Amino acid sequence: MTHTLLGAAVVLPIAVSREPAIAAGCLWLGMVGGGLPDWLDLRSDFKTQLRLKHRGTSHSLFVLVACSAMLYLALVTLRRTPVAFGPWSLSPGDAIITALVGSLVLGIASHLAADACTYAGIRPFLPLSKRTIWLLPRFMRSRYDGYLNTVFRIAAVMALAFGVVVFASRWIALA
Repeated sequence: MTHTLLGAAVVLPIAVSREPAIAAGCLWLGMVGGGLPDWLDLRSDFKTQLRLKHRGTSHSLFVLVACSAMLYLALVTLRRTPVAFGPWSLSPGDAIITALVGSLVLGIASHLAADACTYAGIRPFLPLSKRTIWLLPRFMRSRYDGYLNTVFRIAAVMALAFGVVVFASRWIALA
């Protein structure tokens, strides 16, 4: 839950400046990115040959780049061959593609950063290097369910509440 909240919170600067549908997409992709590294670990349990170790490759910059590139390619393809739903057409422009892909990148990055604050750290350069990275000095690190989890969760909820107020006031002022 903390990772999805953080994912949504870090994309607020992108989301609040967009129209509601794009803002919702940015928040959703931030949340998806926030949970994606752990989701990839869980899904790999069903395929023993491809089983991913927790905080292994799924928690690396390789996955961040690969997932972001796949989303970018899908959105560019959608722009070139738009899908029509009656009077509406899905054909994202460059600014929308940048906002959506940036939201996924920030969501995944927030997950990696949060896990890099724990005792276990992360190995962001897998599969090229097994070096473990931490963002905090040893005395400030926490278990994944320790005090930092609570701090991150509270900070994310406060940021989201602030974002809702900013977003709502922007749209109320335009009405």
